[in-house]
Amino acid sequence: MKKVVAGSMVSALLALPSFGFELYNNDNTKLDVYASMRGYIGVGHNLSAPEGTGRPNAPTGYLMGLQNNSRFGINFSTGDFRAQVEYGWQETDNSPGWRLYYGAYKTSSGEFLFGKQNSPTTDEGFSSNWLNADTGSIGFGGVALALRRIQVAYKIGGLNIALLEDKMGTGVNTGVTQEDGAYRANAQMPRIAASYTAKDADGNLFFKVGASYVRVSGYGPYYSASSYSGPDLHAYHAWFGIRPKFGNAYISFMANAGKNGDLYGEQSTTISTGAYTHGNINGNINSNIGYNATRIGAHLEFGYDFSKQFGMAIGGGYQLTTGGSNQYKQTTGERDGGINSFAAFINLPYKVSQNLTLAPLVAYYSVAGDADSRVSLGKENKQSSVIGAMRIKWDF
Repeated sequence: MKKVVAGSMVSALLALPSFGFELYNNDNTKLDVYASMRGYIGVGHNLSAPEGTGRPNAPTGYLMGLQNNSRFGINFSTGDFRAQVEYGWQETDNSPGWRLYYGAYKTSSGEFLFGKQNSPTTDEGFSSNWLNADTGSIGFGGVALALRRIQVAYKIGGLNIALLEDKMGTGVNTGVTQEDGAYRANAQMPRIAASYTAKDADGNLFFKVGASYVRVSGYGPYYSASSYSGPDLHAYHAWFGIRPKFGNAYISFMANAGKNGDLYGEQSTTISTGAYTHGNINGNINSNIGYNATRIGAHLEFGYDFSKQFGMAIGGGYQLTTGGSNQYKQTTGERDGGINSFAAFINLPYKVSQNLTLAPLVAYYSVAGDADSRVSLGKENKQSSVIGAMRIKWDF
């Protein structure tokens, strides 16, 4: 049986996969299989729901289901070549599909990879807030935890550089019809993403910095013709994270900034109504933020392992969203003051056995904008919620 070495209880929960079964091992050829089933049960309450039926607020109600990042996968390696395929539910929707499929070849000059793999600029373990379907603190100070894309990548040491296709089959030569019958490309180029990751002396995640850029045409795969027609957009973001350990404790801090980062899904402005997953208010609906939005945010958490079985992570984050094409005051037409997003959480993971981990967690979310803004968030232009749930993670 193959195991991944992790430096803490929370790190073990973030490791993907946690462990697997070795089916074949002969000379330099190995074949492993793994699976991770993840679910939740709890309750959510929308603190900003309209008044009605004699109650000041309307609760979302109970929460129970299978997380949409449960998966089954196979790892294969022979000599300097390795490959991975993974099937399961996907973060982008609730339907099953191929999450990963790639091959990589290691040389003396680095490793070359082609296929569907995580973007180099995703968060590999700086945020342990598992509400919102394992997208971590995105929208509340962080970036996406996982975002698998077709790519060609080069890795050497801790450096990872890749060219990514965010919308399969669109590409630079595929056009969509404009209202005047002309055609424009969906994307002007593959997205460029690069990151550098460093680990401490014990092999634990310590530091990461990354940046990404893509140029998208006025008509493209992200905005419909009815909602946006205009000049090409520049979409980019950069972030860094640091996670030092002190005995059984750690501190994790990350900060990010970017413009139009929602176009490729690694930044977002989101609201929580008390459900397990959040909804985005980015750019493709008239009451949403629109294009050219700038986002800056930071996430801070503290973790401690009371024992090998029981740990704690407590933290929070903040994000400011400004400059979106729809972020104007309705009365004066001036720019509004932006959208302020806050979150706070506590997780208490408990490892029942080698295969089963339970993680009670509580989180509070608040998103507020100008009362006079064209971007409508809900009651008094504010959306707040609290969620309490138990995350169930079964690995084999």
